[in-house]
Amino acid sequence: MSDSGLKLSYSWEDLKPVRPLFVTVLVAQAIGAIASLSVQGLSDWYQTAWFGGALATFPGYLIGLFVQRHTRAGSITSNRSAVLFLGVISLILFIAALTFPRSSG
Repeated sequence: MSDSGLKLSYSWEDLKPVRPLFVTVLVAQAIGAIASLSVQGLSDWYQTAWFGGALATFPGYLIGLFVQRHTRAGSITSNRSAVLFLGVISLILFIAALTFPRSSG
């Protein structure tokens, strides 16, 4: 995908050039959700898993940038809109996890 401006929707095929970044974020979310469940328990499992996954999203994005740079050099600049979109979404989820009130199961 050549960068043709900011889009608000990306298909799996659109994300092919930045797939290492995208998959790294998904893996980080899964690890965050599992870690949160193992630490906080299953009393309110959905909220606990969401919190862990959301909290791990932005760090996963930063790690994903590193992975993307080393696996597909140059694809970050040529797909700037997709990288920016993933970064904004990951930052919003991270901030939401930090600021939204949570009930104590």
